[in-house]
Amino acid sequence: MTTTFLTHLDEIESTNEWMLKSLQNNKNLNHGDMVLADFQSNGRGQINNHWESERGKNLLCSVVLFPERMQAKAQFPISEAVALAVADYLDIRTSCISVKWPNDIYWNDKKIAGILIENNLSGNYLSNCIVGIGLNLNQSEFKSDAPNPISLHTITKRFFDSKTAAKRIRIHLMSRFWQAENTPDVLHEEYLKKLYRRNIAATYKDANGTFTGIITDVETTGHLVIKDESGNLRRYAFKEVQFVL
Repeated sequence: MTTTFLTHLDEIESTNEWMLKSLQNNKNLNHGDMVLADFQSNGRGQINNHWESERGKNLLCSVVLFPERMQAKAQFPISEAVALAVADYLDIRTSCISVKWPNDIYWNDKKIAGILIENNLSGNYLSNCIVGIGLNLNQSEFKSDAPNPISLHTITKRFFDSKTAAKRIRIHLMSRFWQAENTPDVLHEEYLKKLYRRNIAATYKDANGTFTGIITDVETTGHLVIKDESGNLRRYAFKEVQFVL
């Protein structure tokens, strides 16, 4: 049986790049169309970090979304929606899942999934969003210098089919994206409840050095707010602060 929204490929450079080129080549893509690859020769994480994955072991996919009149300055709900969609899938299969700001997915203190969102603009509005998801499904050993990877198989001792996982995550994503467009305040509250290290004292590092602080909030703009030991509130954009793990 053919699934019209899903394209499954053996190997490509990057699922996000494939989706972008499909858009540029005027391929007739619909909201929620997905590409799934068994292997990426040039998979990327945030800020062009390499994403490690053994061939056929994990979920490597991208989804294209077409927002309706969503302003570019108000795009953080998309990040929240994608993170919560992946968390929704994992919550059914294990416990201790959280979202590490802005949108990494953690099991306890270990990273199980990463997300790369590339938004394309038309004037002041988003014309489309390419959502890349890398979820460690069945890989048991990681050889890169990533500090804390883990897979769903390692946690549950079960094996998972990547195509089935992709379809189920897509269902969660369509629901969460509807929230992003229609009830972003509700979505934001759910995101905060799922936030890794919220209201817990932990160590962070910014341009001025290492400090101990407590995450108190993530603003609707996506800025992270940490209260330091002196009671000062520090506000950070993406990549301005590091979690010391």
